[in-house]
Amino acid sequence: MTKEDRFVVNPLIRWFKEQKADWTLHKPSHGTSATGWDIEASRNKQDLLIEAKYIAGPALASFAGLVTAPLAKRAQHSMVRKYRSWCHGVCWAIGIEPPRNMYQILFDYMARNPKFWKHYGEDLRMKYIFFVHEGEVTRISFTAFLRKTKLYGDRADGKTLGVRRRIAEDLMSPYLKRSASAAAQI
Repeated sequence: MTKEDRFVVNPLIRWFKEQKADWTLHKPSHGTSATGWDIEASRNKQDLLIEAKYIAGPALASFAGLVTAPLAKRAQHSMVRKYRSWCHGVCWAIGIEPPRNMYQILFDYMARNPKFWKHYGEDLRMKYIFFVHEGEVTRISFTAFLRKTKLYGDRADGKTLGVRRRIAEDLMSPYLKRSASAAAQI
């Protein structure tokens, strides 16, 4: 079992099973050697195709894998005649270590070209970004993350690294608190 399976895929599958909606989940049986999506979650008129990455060190190569995932013509498990359903949405699942710095890195990465990311999200039907840390899942819609990225870009321009990290943490704190309170209720 890879770190990606242990720290991202399995906690996210557990999170889906704990939801009120009845999700049908598919995970490739051979892990890294499979050519499909890392997780396919389906329910009534909604299919989420999820690419998962565990990032513990340099993040650039992992981000490249996330960005190119929706571009690959990988078949959706449940489709027989075409490769994606009409109601699909692409998601990223990011396992993060250490957690706080990853938000700042991702904000910096996306704040450089907001026009590109807006079109990327619309054209490739990006739905959510799932952040997974120590079994806790935080979900944010891709469009909400782009709005947060714009705020981050406006506030962090010309600031030091420490200040940019605090800004990123402040922007993500409502989502992290919601995730923690939801976990406490379960």
